[in-house]
Amino acid sequence: MKRIALALACLVVLAQSVLAAPDPKRRVIVLEFRSGSSALSGIANRIVASLAKQTSLNVLGPDQVRAIYGDHLDQAVSKCAGEADCVSRIGARANAAEVVLVGVSELGDVILTMQRIDVANHTVSARIADSLAAGSTPNDDQLSYYLGRLLPPSDFLRFGVIDIISSQAGARVMIDKQPHGTTPIEPLRLHAPASYAIRVEKDGFTPFQTRVELPPDGELKVEANLTRASHVAWYAHWYVLAIGAVIVAGAAGGGIYYATRPQPTNMVPVVVSY
Repeated sequence: MKRIALALACLVVLAQSVLAAPDPKRRVIVLEFRSGSSALSGIANRIVASLAKQTSLNVLGPDQVRAIYGDHLDQAVSKCAGEADCVSRIGARANAAEVVLVGVSELGDVILTMQRIDVANHTVSARIADSLAAGSTPNDDQLSYYLGRLLPPSDFLRFGVIDIISSQAGARVMIDKQPHGTTPIEPLRLHAPASYAIRVEKDGFTPFQTRVELPPDGELKVEANLTRASHVAWYAHWYVLAIGAVIVAGAAGGGIYYATRPQPTNMVPVVVSY
């Protein structure tokens, strides 16, 4: 019977409706509940590591929560037996916005479940379940897939801040050739990790250009010191000199041509069109 139910869907999402994107830096704790199974050792810590790598969430694992809650954390989680209201009270004590409760049990296959529990509302926001062959363990890509179904997509959008300070007010700021206003400007919140080409320019000044690597949740300060461009008289530019040289050479050539051309006498002028 169990196999038939699990065959309907390898991964079942029971609920995941979010009216507004939650705070991407909220505190989320990961707890582990086992029903007489020793399979998937360290799965909670792997989930913590995956969330820390892919999101900006303030994630605490079982050991960190235990330091806050006390050594009887495991007994408290076991007593809750996955009930959302009970687990929420543990989350509230750890000052968490949400709890990711990881359950491991065995009924021939290993059953891995994850519940996302809203601490304030004492409700399950999302739940997934998967059946794994005995002795197998999900790889990092599988864990990422599970978490992508469990948490809202906005949690996986990471950002960093670039603070651009120019020595000149009114300078145009370009990020990857896209305008972002004129200085002074507020610090820019951009997707990270990413590489950005920065250009700061103002008429009469030599443009400032650089490229930066923005890390997730990082903040970079870019100081754009604009130096006044050298002023060159219009007649001294290379292209003006080049055109002048051509004109002079042409005039001289014409002069030489017409000066050396024999001038016959008593001839009727003939006009030749080229």
